Amino acid sequence: MIAATAESNRSPFDLPEGESEIIAGYYIEYSGFKFALFFLGEYLGMFAISGMAITLFLGGWSAPFSFLTWVPSYLWFFGKLLTLIMGFIWVRGTVPRLRMDQLMNFAWTFMLPMALMDIVSAGVWRFLEPGFTRWAVSGILVVAPYLLLGRGLMQGKKLEKRVYRFAD
Repeated sequence: MIAATAESNRSPFDLPEGESEIIAGYYIEYSGFKFALFFLGEYLGMFAISGMAITLFLGGWSAPFSFLTWVPSYLWFFGKLLTLIMGFIWVRGTVPRLRMDQLMNFAWTFMLPMALMDIVSAGVWRFLEPGFTRWAVSGILVVAPYLLLGRGLMQGKKLEKRVYRFAD
């Protein structure tokens, strides 16, 4: 989901739009119908990414439980689609935009090592026998680096309430 948010240029990864720019960032040259087409294109990409995520990771159009198979498959697909779209909108409204250095730090020190550990975990999953051992080893290979990398990323950060001071 983090990669999908970054690919669709949604906040907090919307680096082409700068905070110092007026209103809609680099879309300021466009007005009316041209701006609507660009905006619609961004949302169309978000729908496409969500549809692909539903098909690949969330079971597509099938019901999550066998006793819910009476609900038509297209309702399941569109229900999952609307849930993911609401998640995208929620993240955009709540998470502040990252600066370029923050994004690079996050990508190189957290996301890249986690992606490599996910590849190792998938390989271990493939070659271990089915059962509890497969779940335990693969879970440890994902959760342990997540906790360690998260602790390393937050080390030295002093999180406190932001105070705004204005010129007198």
